[in-house]
Amino acid sequence: MDYSMLLEPGILAQVLSQGLVRGSMYALMASGLSLIFGIMGVKNFAHGELFMLGTYVMFFALAVLGLPFPLGILLAAVVLFFVGMGIERTLIETLRKRAGRDWLLDAFVLTIGMMVVLQNLAQIVFGSDRRGVTGLIEGTFVSGSIVISYERIMIVCVAALVGVLLWAFLAFTNFGKAIRATSQDPDAAQTLGIDIARIYTLTFGIGAALAGLAGALLISIYPAYPTVGFQPVIKSIACVILGGLGYVPGAIVAALLLGVIEAYSVFFMASGWQNVLTAGLVVLILIFRPAGLFNSAKVERA
Repeated sequence: MDYSMLLEPGILAQVLSQGLVRGSMYALMASGLSLIFGIMGVKNFAHGELFMLGTYVMFFALAVLGLPFPLGILLAAVVLFFVGMGIERTLIETLRKRAGRDWLLDAFVLTIGMMVVLQNLAQIVFGSDRRGVTGLIEGTFVSGSIVISYERIMIVCVAALVGVLLWAFLAFTNFGKAIRATSQDPDAAQTLGIDIARIYTLTFGIGAALAGLAGALLISIYPAYPTVGFQPVIKSIACVILGGLGYVPGAIVAALLLGVIEAYSVFFMASGWQNVLTAGLVVLILIFRPAGLFNSAKVERA
C-alpha cells in the first residue's frame, strides 16, 4: 500500500469534510442537550429519539408529501419543537411539581423510560425497515484534487448558521437573556417576574427542534429506523462532557473537534478506533478537567 497517497490534499480534504459533517450532527445534538441541561438540569437520555423522530418527519415530508428538502428540514424542526414542548409540559413539568426536591433524579429515570417507549412506538408504527433518501443535493465541488459533495457543504453551512443564530438568540434577545438569567439563578429570575415554567417549556422545545433538525439534515446518511438515535445521543453526551456541562459554545466546539478526530481515526486506523478514542477522551477529561475543556458549567456565559 502506498501510504504517501493518504497524505494527498484531495484525500485529506474529503476526510475533513466527512469529519465536519459528522461534527455538525454532533454539534446540533449536543447544543440542544447542553441547553436543556444548562437551564433545567435534566439529563435527557431520550434526545436520540427526538433525532429519530426528525428523520421520520423528513422522510415522509420528502417521500410522501413531495416537499422540497428545505421545507422538509424546516418541518422537522417545527414538529420536534412542539413535540418537545408537549413532553416538557405533560411529563417533566408534572414530575417537577409532584416529586419535590428529587425531581431531577426522577426526570433522569423518566427520560430513559421515554427512550424505550419512543423506540418501541416507532417499531410498532413504522416497522424496522430503514427509510432514507439517496441524497438531498446532487453534484460535487471540484477544485484540483479536492472533490466534496454539495450535500456535505450544505450540511456544514446549515449547522454553522443554526449555531450562529442560537448564539445570537441567547446573547441578544430578551427571551435569550431570560434563559441565561434562569440558568444562573432560577429563584432570582422568578423574583424578577420571569415565568420559569414557560422558560423550561420553550427551552426543551428548542433542544428538541435542534435534534429534529440534525435528523432531517442527515437523512441520506442516517436513514430513519427506530434505534437510529442511539449513536448520535451517545456522541452528543460525550461532546457535552468535553465542552463543559451546560456550556453551549463549548459543546459545539467539542462536537466539531470530535467529528474531525473520528473521521481521521477511521481513515488512518480502523472504524472501531473512533469509539475507543471518544471514550478515552471523555475519561481523560473527567479525570483531569471535570468541568470540561472550556471550564464553564452554565449557559449564561454563552
